[in-house]
Amino acid sequence: MAKEKQKKQGIASKDPLYRIIMAILALCVPIAGYFSNYFYYLVNSSVFKLLAQLKGDTADTGDTYDFVSLREIVQLLAPNFGKESTDLSGLLDSVSELKPALISFAVFFVLAIVLALVIFFFSCFSKKKLAPLCISVGGVLAMIGIRVSFHYISAPILDGTVSLSNFFENPIITAVLPFIAQVAELRLTTGYFLMLFLFIAMALWAGANMIIALGDKPQKVQK
Repeated sequence: MAKEKQKKQGIASKDPLYRIIMAILALCVPIAGYFSNYFYYLVNSSVFKLLAQLKGDTADTGDTYDFVSLREIVQLLAPNFGKESTDLSGLLDSVSELKPALISFAVFFVLAIVLALVIFFFSCFSKKKLAPLCISVGGVLAMIGIRVSFHYISAPILDGTVSLSNFFENPIITAVLPFIAQVAELRLTTGYFLMLFLFIAMALWAGANMIIALGDKPQKVQK
């Protein structure tokens, strides 16, 4: 009886560490998704390259690149909600080819955040390990859904089906921009991979603790 009590105490003593680490990993998912750089773009411009060469700067290739976080996108679009909703809807209409992929991307992203929050509350208020494991695997699948959706967003932009001019309503810019600049690269970056690795880490952590707990369970003594 004493040995069985020691074993049960040993299993219970591991639960707080498991739950704390699980909660921290889950809480990091929305933080990484919102604040980390999520998109990388590279724009080629032969015009800018020519102007740089005329100025004597032969090292300037005319390329412009940057990283964008979801926080920056929200800050950019937030003032338009309510005030200029027609402009925003007009922008979506101008890139109607991307609408299904954009909606799919948003759904999978929100789903990943919700799953991470569910894991966080499970870690805080429940000792169950199977449910967080299954939810973590669901989070990995949601991240795969984000990747697939983004492919269908970036592909039309990179192959020229949707050009930069589609994002502007000014007719002069719309007519001139395709001859000035083209998107050469558009991909997911740090924020996406952090979210993916966090879900994988949670799945592995929950799975490892389940295996340890099963191994620590006292075996029934046959009479």
